[in-house]
Amino acid sequence: MKKSIAIVTGASSGLGMEFVKELSLQSNIDEIWILARRRKNLETLAERIPKVIRILSGDLLEEDTFEKLDRALQQERPVIAFLVNNAGRGKHISFENESEKDVVDMMRLDMEAPVKMAKHCLPFMDSGSHILNVSSAAAFVPLPGLSIYSASKSFLLSFSRSLGKELTERHITVTALCPYWIGDTEFMEKAGVENHPAGLLTAAGTAKAALRDCCRGRSLSIPGVMGKLTFLGGRFLPLSFLLFMKKIFHA
Repeated sequence: MKKSIAIVTGASSGLGMEFVKELSLQSNIDEIWILARRRKNLETLAERIPKVIRILSGDLLEEDTFEKLDRALQQERPVIAFLVNNAGRGKHISFENESEKDVVDMMRLDMEAPVKMAKHCLPFMDSGSHILNVSSAAAFVPLPGLSIYSASKSFLLSFSRSLGKELTERHITVTALCPYWIGDTEFMEKAGVENHPAGLLTAAGTAKAALRDCCRGRSLSIPGVMGKLTFLGGRFLPLSFLLFMKKIFHA
């Protein structure tokens, strides 16, 4: 029988690392393939996981990373039970002051990379397989100061919903994870977010909730109260009011 694997991008820290830990508890997963730039972090993680781990270190902005993935998939011919597109980045800065390189790199990592991962992995997915795309509650409301990030996550949310419908007949589910701020990862620090709002999530809790929703076949996973309020606000309240409340509460 073909072995069943999970692939997690951005697995070297934070939420990605928690996804690997949670997936290691899945009895139907034989191996977990972890992908990120920081190989040393991946090696440290692999030592802590009681499951066969395959390290695919590389930069998702570089074509040779996908070539390396393709070679491994063609050689092993596994069934991909889970693809977790977790890699991403954001930067709290005005568009005018952000460098063109940062803008392009962010768009490529947050939009192009998960699309390419899905394209490369779908031929190896069967009925019952899952794609989990890590979007954000920022997908629901345009965010000044995070304009490229929120727009990129809106794209990923829309792509996830469309792809999910396309794959219905193949019985492959696509879930968009749209969390509020997660407090115990590197993301907020790297993004330059100084004010920590109330209602922060944890990486472990977010990963657990996301995989639970994914396995239930839900197209959208919104853990935590603040994420759900953002979703509802984006649907029913004027944008001007939402941005005013964001400014008041540093949300």
